[in-house]
Amino acid sequence: MIDLLTFEMTRGALPELPLAADIALEVGVTEAAAATMIAAAWHQAETFTGWYYYPVTGAEAVLRVTGAEIFYWPRKPFPDALTVEVRSQGEWVAHSETYIAGMIELEGPTTYRLTSSPIAPQTPPAHVQQAVSQLALYQLVHNPARREVKSHSAGDVTFTREAMMGLFYGSGAGALLAGEVRL
Repeated sequence: MIDLLTFEMTRGALPELPLAADIALEVGVTEAAAATMIAAAWHQAETFTGWYYYPVTGAEAVLRVTGAEIFYWPRKPFPDALTVEVRSQGEWVAHSETYIAGMIELEGPTTYRLTSSPIAPQTPPAHVQQAVSQLALYQLVHNPARREVKSHSAGDVTFTREAMMGLFYGSGAGALLAGEVRL
């Protein structure tokens, strides 16, 4: 069994499109609010599809393995290489494991630290950019502060694919991203 202890990553710049000024003008909000919602929409699109759409400059996963297991990198495109270290006597020691296209074989019981090489995805396709634009517009128009009836619960603010299905179908982003969705 694999217990994910931590997963941290640093990201590069968001894709240039959609433009925050265009979204702000269409919805009637500030450019800062539109930029924030576009960033959230990119994160949601990545979670929904399982793909990175803007660069990852570095990522690190610390996990505990109790037996022989295969760990799958969470999103595509996968890093070209992983640096593998194990915890030994309170320090991280370099270790060698088989890494092939997003999968790494781990032997336990031990604690591993996996550090990725930078991940530079291709420019997001036009339909993904359009989906992010629609998603940002939809969320800005339908956010609780703009509704007359404010019936929002904490369950609405979660980044699982199942919890976002209504949002993606309502905004039309789900249909645009259908070709990107992993099975």
